[in-house]
Amino acid sequence: MGGQDGFTGGFGGFDRRTFFKGAGLAGATLAVPSLLAACGGDSGAGGAGGAQKLQFWWNPSVESADQMTAWMNGVIKEFTAANKGTTIESTTQPSEQLASNFRTACQSKSGPDLQHEYSGTYTMQFVWEKCIAPLDGTLDAEEMKHVLPPQALDIYKFKGKTWALPWYNAPIPLMYNKALFRKAGLDPDKAPATMDEMITAAAALRKIGVTPWGYGVKNLTGIGNFSGMFNTQNLNDPRELLPVVLGEQRYTDPKFSEWLTWTKEMIDAKVFNPDVTSLEYQDAMNMFLAGKCAFAITSSLTKFQQALGDDLGVMAPPKRGSGSLAGKVHFNSHPLFITAFAEHKEMAAKFLAYLHRPESLNGMYKATGFFPADDRFDSSTMNSPQDKALWELQSNQSTIGYQNFWPSKMDRENSFLAVQAVFSGTSPTKAAADVEKRLDGWRKASANELKNFKDWSGS
Repeated sequence: MGGQDGFTGGFGGFDRRTFFKGAGLAGATLAVPSLLAACGGDSGAGGAGGAQKLQFWWNPSVESADQMTAWMNGVIKEFTAANKGTTIESTTQPSEQLASNFRTACQSKSGPDLQHEYSGTYTMQFVWEKCIAPLDGTLDAEEMKHVLPPQALDIYKFKGKTWALPWYNAPIPLMYNKALFRKAGLDPDKAPATMDEMITAAAALRKIGVTPWGYGVKNLTGIGNFSGMFNTQNLNDPRELLPVVLGEQRYTDPKFSEWLTWTKEMIDAKVFNPDVTSLEYQDAMNMFLAGKCAFAITSSLTKFQQALGDDLGVMAPPKRGSGSLAGKVHFNSHPLFITAFAEHKEMAAKFLAYLHRPESLNGMYKATGFFPADDRFDSSTMNSPQDKALWELQSNQSTIGYQNFWPSKMDRENSFLAVQAVFSGTSPTKAAADVEKRLDGWRKASANELKNFKDWSGS
C-alpha cells in the first residue's frame, strides 16, 4: 500500500501550525437511477430514508476526461445499486467555470450536494463565503486518517473544523518524446536537468524541424501548471509567498518574479512554438500526441502512454533558480466537499467515503493515472515505467504547489495574466509590476478575505 513516507520531498513532517508558519468540457449531466442492491450490499439510504437525488458537480481533467468520466459513471452505478432509492446527477463543469458556477449556485443556495474544486485557496475561499459544510460529524473521522500525505488535510482546516477531503494528488511533470530525442541526436534517457540544457536541446530539435516545447496560454487553462514549474524555484518553501500576499514583501523582488525573466529567456531561445498566445492548453497536448513537439506539460499520463508507449519520457522541470525548490515537481491535492446548502448531506458523505474505498481508488488510478490522496491506494499496481518514474518524483523530488498559498482570485486574474503578457511581448519587469499592482488592489478591495487568509494561514 502507498505509505506516508512517500511525500517527504513535498510536505515533510509539518504539523498545521508549522506547516503555515514557515515563512474544458461543456457541462454534461448523467443521472444514474438506483438499481436493486446486490446480494450482501448496503441497501440503506444514508440515514435519511426514502428516495434521494444527490447532485454532484465535478471537473474531469482535460488530459483524461473521457477515461475519468467513464470510470465515474461506473462508480455511480455501483453506489446507487447498493443504495436503493438513491440517484446521483453527475454534472461535469468546464475547468474555467468550476469556481464561478459553484459561486452562483451558492448564492442561490441550489445546486450540488457534493462539489469538486481545485486545491488550497480555490476551495478555502468558499469556506469563507459560507458555501461549504464542515465534514466533522457527517463524514466518519476514520476517513480523514487515510489522507496521503496527511498534511494535505491541514490545508482544509479552519477554526477547528475540517471542510474538505483531498481526493487525488496531481503532480505536474514535463513529458518528452524519446523518439524525437533520438532523431535529434539527444540521449533519450537523459532529460534536460537545467534550463541551459533545455535551451541546448531545443536548438537540436529545431534543426530537425520539431518544435521543442508545445504550449498554449489562450483562455488561461493550464497556466498554473506552467507557472508552478518555475515560480517557486528561488524559494526554500512555498509558504515564503505568504508575505507577498499579505503586503509585507513586494512581488517585484527578483526572489518572487525572476521566473518571468527565465520564461522570456526561453521564448527568446525559441524553446516554444511561436503561436503560444493563439493556442489553448489542449492544443499543445494534441501537438505532442501528433509528434509535432518534443515537450509538453500534463497532469495525467494515461493517453500519452497509450500513444507513445516506451517513447514517453517523464521529467522534472529544468532547474534555474537558487532555492531548494528549484527543479522540483509541484503537486496539488484536489478535494471534494459537501455544500452548505446540500439537501442530502449524509448521503453526500456516504458517496464521498465510497469514492475512497480501495476499489474506487485503484479504479481511478487504472482509468486516469491520477494518484489518489489516500493511503489505501495500492501503489504496487503501477505497471508502467512512466507512472513509476512520476511516483518516484512525487515521493522524493516534489513540493506542494504555490496555488495553495496564493489567493485564487489573484491566480486567474493576476499571475496567469502575467504569463500571457510575457508571451505577448510585455517585459518581465512590467509584468511583475502589474502583478504587484493588482495584488495591492485586491488587498484594498478584499479586507474580509485578507483577514480570513491571515487567520487561515496562521500569519
